[in-house]
Amino acid sequence: MSSINTNYSSLAALQTLRSVSADLYATQNKVSSGLRIEKASDNAAYWSVATTMRSDNRALSAVSDALGLGEALVDTTSTALASVIDIVGDIKAALIAATEKSVDKAKIQDEISALSGRLVATAASTSFSGENWLNTDIPGLATLNKYTKNIVSAFIRGADNSVSVGTTDVDLTQLVLFNASGGGLLQADEKSLGLIGGLQNADFTGYGQRGYSVYGYVSPYTLPDANSVAFTPTDSITFDLTVDGTDTRRVTIDKNTVDVALGTNNGMIYSGADLAKVVRLAVANMGWSPGSIDGSGTELILTSGEVSGSRESSMVISNVSSTLAGGFNYGLSGAPTSRVDGTTASSQLAFAGPFFVHRDVNFSFNVQINGAATTNVKIDRSLVDSVLGTSDGKINNASDYARVLGAALAGSGTLVSASGNNVVFKADPGMYPDKGATRSSIRIFGASDNIGFAPNFDITDIDITNPANDLQNYIGGVNLMEQGIIKGASYLGDISKRLNLQDNFVNSLQDSVASGIGRLVDANMEEESSRLAALQTQQQLAVQSLWIANSAPQNVLKLFQ
Repeated sequence: MSSINTNYSSLAALQTLRSVSADLYATQNKVSSGLRIEKASDNAAYWSVATTMRSDNRALSAVSDALGLGEALVDTTSTALASVIDIVGDIKAALIAATEKSVDKAKIQDEISALSGRLVATAASTSFSGENWLNTDIPGLATLNKYTKNIVSAFIRGADNSVSVGTTDVDLTQLVLFNASGGGLLQADEKSLGLIGGLQNADFTGYGQRGYSVYGYVSPYTLPDANSVAFTPTDSITFDLTVDGTDTRRVTIDKNTVDVALGTNNGMIYSGADLAKVVRLAVANMGWSPGSIDGSGTELILTSGEVSGSRESSMVISNVSSTLAGGFNYGLSGAPTSRVDGTTASSQLAFAGPFFVHRDVNFSFNVQINGAATTNVKIDRSLVDSVLGTSDGKINNASDYARVLGAALAGSGTLVSASGNNVVFKADPGMYPDKGATRSSIRIFGASDNIGFAPNFDITDIDITNPANDLQNYIGGVNLMEQGIIKGASYLGDISKRLNLQDNFVNSLQDSVASGIGRLVDANMEEESSRLAALQTQQQLAVQSLWIANSAPQNVLKLFQ
């Protein structure tokens, strides 16, 4: 049917042309941009992932740049260290040459000074982009466990979509040659423990206190008639003598004992020294040797011999009985004027002054109690700081030292305390109950550290022209400095390798990310070019079809002619 109001064929042809033109536009856009997904409306999910990955790839590019800077700084420092090793080797050779007595030390000193100057200049000039790892001004470098510089080496996106930056840490404590406040590899080693607070080269033994009792001598001349208390053949004084708290025996003094002991015949005891002789003979007559019995003009002193088999140490008189006039007993029945029971062993160490326990440093010593097995204890910086609540490893006084030593010896049977400027070591009676001078002993010995010999000079301060300076000390110190630099160069070489590997990985990762993005959003150019050709043909056909549809009304007009 033909209508003069509606051209159905034209409408259909026009609709087809519009559809083909839209597809043709989209395909042409893909061909010109190379992208299958160019904006969010093309595919929101893929567009979001691709946009995020493009941003991450730009971050990886920044990481690659940072790695390049880090590698350049590491390479610069490594080159300088190689030169420094050669110079230090030359200084060591010059010092060895100076040991020959016939050489001119002044000339060798000039050479050493020139080489030292080169070391200073090399360290000062080893800078890249304003960064210098060999010549620094780091406060307290020698006391630090680590002082790190960070090189950006990774960009990380987590599973929760969070991002972070990974770094490679470089520990400058292993690299610095000269530091303004000391602690560099070519400076005096502040890690040396010196006298270790007094333990260095110490070997001392302390013993327990031997128990004793002192009794005041009462002279018969204090009485109205001294002769009234002279021993007669029927008189005696008896008492219990208890040794070490367990061995008690009854001792008898009579006229014969007095006269034989004193070489008299009147039965009189004239002094504390005489009383000691008499008591000593009375005990010996029993075939007993419980300890020492001494005296003075006014005292009788009984000291345990610690022979009873008991763990205690004491000697005490009790239960005194006398047949002399008025029960006179020369003061034996009185309470001791002084009594000291035996104690466990103790010994003390005079604190030699403050010192630091630096990074990577420890010291040890041996303790032996009562001749038993030796206990070896080790102390390092972490123990010092944990006990004292500090972070610098410094032991300031005897009180600090006692706390640290006590913590190290915990559970060993050794108690440690401070007394003034002294550190006191004592056998713990809970673990070692034996008391007295012969049963209880404590020995402290064998202190050592893991530092050993350490240079006590800066390499720039070497002066072999001064006879007071020891060449062997210089040679040993420079050798240790050289070993430290070699270790630092090796450490830096490992850092360089890691950075290089990380740089290669980042570059590869960038390529992989770019490839992944392409797989998501890039257009298939072969497919799109084929589609473009097809759509162009379709467009031409649609135009032709529209022309035919538009010419149909002309045919209707011919019917009215």
